[in-house]
Amino acid sequence: MEAKKYKNQMFLRGLKKGIPVLIGFIPISLAFSVIAVQTGLTKAECIIMSIMLLAGASQLTAVNMLAVGAGSVEIIIATLIINIRHLIMSTYVMNRLEKVPKWMKWILAFGVTDETFGIISMEEDEYCNQYFFGGLALITYGSWIGGTVLGTIIIDIIPTSICSSMSIALYAMFIGLLTPSIHKNHKVLKVVLVSMFINYILGMWIKSSWAIVAATLLGGIIGARILEEKEAQP
Repeated sequence: MEAKKYKNQMFLRGLKKGIPVLIGFIPISLAFSVIAVQTGLTKAECIIMSIMLLAGASQLTAVNMLAVGAGSVEIIIATLIINIRHLIMSTYVMNRLEKVPKWMKWILAFGVTDETFGIISMEEDEYCNQYFFGGLALITYGSWIGGTVLGTIIIDIIPTSICSSMSIALYAMFIGLLTPSIHKNHKVLKVVLVSMFINYILGMWIKSSWAIVAATLLGGIIGARILEEKEAQP
């Protein structure tokens, strides 16, 4: 009985910790589904995409690349690059869940996002278990799918002008992701500007979708050098 009570308490703690994520995810996922439908995806495809991926930045990037006529290869490469950070985040989270059975880790790994990673990073070891992370991942996953479904509903209700303005959501999301890093290390801004410049120049010569892929790769390589220079200083 005590064991069941403990599991419920941990699960509820995870749900409560995920409430801020829910508040932030619903408008972004709503914007994603509106943009995706405008791009040409069906409502069912939007919902299935959110169910299978749970990757806000990648999903928004994919639909925006579809809008400019990108092919599947360009989209896969671009989203793969964006999601490389999940290798590091998942490794860290699974190490914190060291007492969790391996088969369960495979399931819980799907719930690793920037937000769940940030939350569990701040938790004490006693709370790092499958029940806490399960509750956290569930509210995150549910809010993303719920927002996507809501977006497919309201697109038929709200004015076209408002729907069109939601395309800014991608830029807003990346600004939100970058701002804390820039605040912590101003050289990150230099990396962003270099990547933007590369994308602008390459966009004059090659397809915009491939320019995004190339700028992401080159920006990452050059950015690593820029950040290493800072670390090398006394």
